[in-house]
Amino acid sequence: MLVVAVGVAVNQILNDGRWAWWWLVIALALAGTAAVVTHKAAGARTPGRRPPASPAGTRNEFSGPASQVVQARDVTLNQTFPWSAPPPGALPPVAQVEGAGLVGLPRQPARVFVGRDEALMTVRRTLTTGGAGVIAQSVVGLGGVGKSELALQYAHERRGDYCLVWWLLAETGDDIDAGLAELGRALAAPVASAAAAQAPASEAAAWALAWLASHDGWLLVFDNAEHPDDLQPYLGRLSTGHVLITSRRATGWGAVGTTVLRLGVLSDHDAADLLARALDEPDASPADDRAARRELAVELDGLPLALRQAAAYIAATPGMSVREYLRRLRDSPQWALAATPTDSDGSGSANRSVRSDQHVVAATWQVTMARIGQDHPVAPRVLRLMACFAPDALPVHVLYRLPAHSAAVTDQIQIEQALAALITYSMIDQAPGRSHVSVHRLVQAVTRAQLSQSERDEDQATAATLLDQALPDDPRTSTSWPAFAELLPHAVHLLPPDSPTMLPVLDYLDASGNYRTARDLQHARTTALHHLHDPDHPNTLTTRHNLAYWTGAAGDVVAARDLFAELLPIRERVMGPDHPDTLDARHNLARWTGAAGDVVAARDLFAELVPICERVLGPDHPDTLTARHELAYWTGAAGDVVAARDLFAELVPIRERVMGPDHPETLDARHDLARWTGRAGDVVAARDLFAELLPIRERVLGPDHPDTLIARHELAY
Repeated sequence: MLVVAVGVAVNQILNDGRWAWWWLVIALALAGTAAVVTHKAAGARTPGRRPPASPAGTRNEFSGPASQVVQARDVTLNQTFPWSAPPPGALPPVAQVEGAGLVGLPRQPARVFVGRDEALMTVRRTLTTGGAGVIAQSVVGLGGVGKSELALQYAHERRGDYCLVWWLLAETGDDIDAGLAELGRALAAPVASAAAAQAPASEAAAWALAWLASHDGWLLVFDNAEHPDDLQPYLGRLSTGHVLITSRRATGWGAVGTTVLRLGVLSDHDAADLLARALDEPDASPADDRAARRELAVELDGLPLALRQAAAYIAATPGMSVREYLRRLRDSPQWALAATPTDSDGSGSANRSVRSDQHVVAATWQVTMARIGQDHPVAPRVLRLMACFAPDALPVHVLYRLPAHSAAVTDQIQIEQALAALITYSMIDQAPGRSHVSVHRLVQAVTRAQLSQSERDEDQATAATLLDQALPDDPRTSTSWPAFAELLPHAVHLLPPDSPTMLPVLDYLDASGNYRTARDLQHARTTALHHLHDPDHPNTLTTRHNLAYWTGAAGDVVAARDLFAELLPIRERVMGPDHPDTLDARHNLARWTGAAGDVVAARDLFAELVPICERVLGPDHPDTLTARHELAYWTGAAGDVVAARDLFAELVPIRERVMGPDHPETLDARHDLARWTGRAGDVVAARDLFAELLPIRERVLGPDHPDTLIARHELAY
């Protein structure tokens, strides 16, 4: 319309029309109107990152790039504020980060995938018609039916529909936290790479949950969840996005608001089709071959894992046919257990769905292992050892230590060839980097079920020795933490709680800040030692001490205080009031009393403890100096900031003389002196003290260390 008005006006002017100027005025008015409309539309399309709308009558505030959404009934007001960068070392505000097509799946989906069209459609329908859809499959054999594969096929197929797709191992809360921490770091890295790399796991996991809570259009897969209660703390914080859960547990998922898809075995037709496609002969013509595939599919009861492994053996073995494999399977002694409707335990058909598939798979694996063992006699021994460790991601270097502990294994090459053979026949899997191997849980169960008790004990002892030798020497050095992290699941799975090898594992957990896992392992260790020793045994008291400490470090400060309050009188009675372990218990009781909120009592307890430490240990003993440091801190926390400043002023030169000017505890004392100087009102002196401390922190700890960043922050403050 604007173009028409301008055209008419120009025509009138050129022809000396009397309406030319009127048409020109109309054109200008239309142009102004178009500009206003365009400006408003552009504002509506401004590519700012807005948080999702809140329910009517609520108010959401997001830090960072600046948006604040206030809703009242049907009116939404958007206010935009200037964005300010996060402090150094801090993760960025969640509203500043987009998923940008981030996909974190464990592997590519299987090439052959049949008989699951209806199940995939159910998942699509659930996840596209409202809230989160859940797959909580009830499967026979405790694995192998394809729960994870179904979730993986869906996630891979629909990854283009989501801004983010992420896979979480969900066997334990720690696994979920670790996966969320990886997600948080992956999301934050493009915006703040250094902060993402340095963020503690707990902080990165909490940040990831906050990101999920403030964004839509994502898919989160919780794989192999053990119990609905394990997911409640996470699902309760999410209100948008899609959640897909796989689990061997078939009941209880309604309590977390999910729908349930029970995934059964394949039909005979689909099982035969999978077998044919896995053998790369879907159109094999001989009627005998097709009949044999159908028979084998029926014998294997439609379990995809068993079908794939049978196909792998047939395809890789020269001269092996489906019918010959079927004959060997039927002749295997293990098959008789599966072919009998009533098991030896008298459980009958009601339990057959739980046991028979395991025995069928056992027969399949026995045939396969007999073939592998002919060419690689060491392979069965390697698989037996792998059955002792956690199923996933065992570093191969652990197994390479076997020649030093077995007369039948002479060198590492035998281990390498055995692993290669097991991988070839799909008995185990290797990670993309080829430095880790995994074995299915059912393979482990079947492998160990075939052994005598003495053989199982021997394998367990050998595996524990291999693990002990694979652990780094110094668990408190950060460079050793990656090695401890990848061996931790295997230590938890393999070692008894009272094993001496568990001690360096606990030290690593303490040094790396994984207090929750340390607390749980220490609880099991305390129980085991309590049954092994009497209640007053020094080892029992030490385990109780460590359990109390890690309970507080894991966040339950009140329980930690109470545990130390129970332990202290026992220490005093058994070891005497001046024993160093008794003094350590008194120190921790005072510390956790303050952490629990009673700062005055903490100050008073440390005031009583310091002179005892000076008398028993000496005034320059590190434990005495630590007690003085705590007394100064809790004095300030109790409100006497001037006294706190003076106590730290007395402590710093002693720390420098005894421990050296660059010792971390000396630097901590200097930090607190500067801090309490500022709180006492001398802000100029505080500034100067932090200005002196910062370059020392940078030189000793590095510019990106958390303590360095805190000092930089305090100086700026």
